[in-house]
Amino acid sequence: MSRPDQPPDPTFTLYCPRLGHPLGFAYCRRENLGLPCARCLDCWTPYFRVEEYLRRELNEQEWRQTFARLPRSRVEALMEKISRAGNSSSTTGQD
Repeated sequence: MSRPDQPPDPTFTLYCPRLGHPLGFAYCRRENLGLPCARCLDCWTPYFRVEEYLRRELNEQEWRQTFARLPRSRVEALMEKISRAGNSSSTTGQD
């Protein structure tokens, strides 16, 4: 069976491995400050031709900005937030 070339119905959701709960494509498409989530291709490819769709939607710079670097894992993102929080509490004198 051929995959469609458009995103599924807006009510269709997938479990997001990065955030840990179900999300629709509309969120994944704009999650990264208006750009797609870097994991978008992996998550949505089984459901529609997401790469073709996004190549039509994004310019070359946006494509590279989104997919040229590896996405951070949840653990990496959490560690970064912990580090920032620790730095901000130490600068305010609250140890």
